[in-house]
Amino acid sequence: MGGSVAAQDIPVPSGQPLTFLEFISENDGDRVRFRFLAPDIGTRLTYADVFDDFQVVCDQQVMPVLAANALSPSQIVLSMSAVDIPFGEDNPDVLQFFEIFRPENDLCIWEEF
Repeated sequence: MGGSVAAQDIPVPSGQPLTFLEFISENDGDRVRFRFLAPDIGTRLTYADVFDDFQVVCDQQVMPVLAANALSPSQIVLSMSAVDIPFGEDNPDVLQFFEIFRPENDLCIWEEF
């Protein structure tokens, strides 16, 4: 998946280093996942520190990629992982944060879960 998401050091409010890892499409494109490496979570940064980063990444990075690739999912799952582990692998030693959004009018609407 090309576009602006495939970048190193994506600018976010927390200032953390955030790197795009992978895009995954599920359920025939109804759900898309964007995975990011965030090595400072759990050491220097807490979930509260990076909460606003999810919204910025979704609005400014993910939505343009969806539009450029004519993707219309009903759900966007964003994840930040302290270490790059394979998708679906459960590793209790690696901290991961997740947020879910739904796209609406070219914006990401946060879905509390």
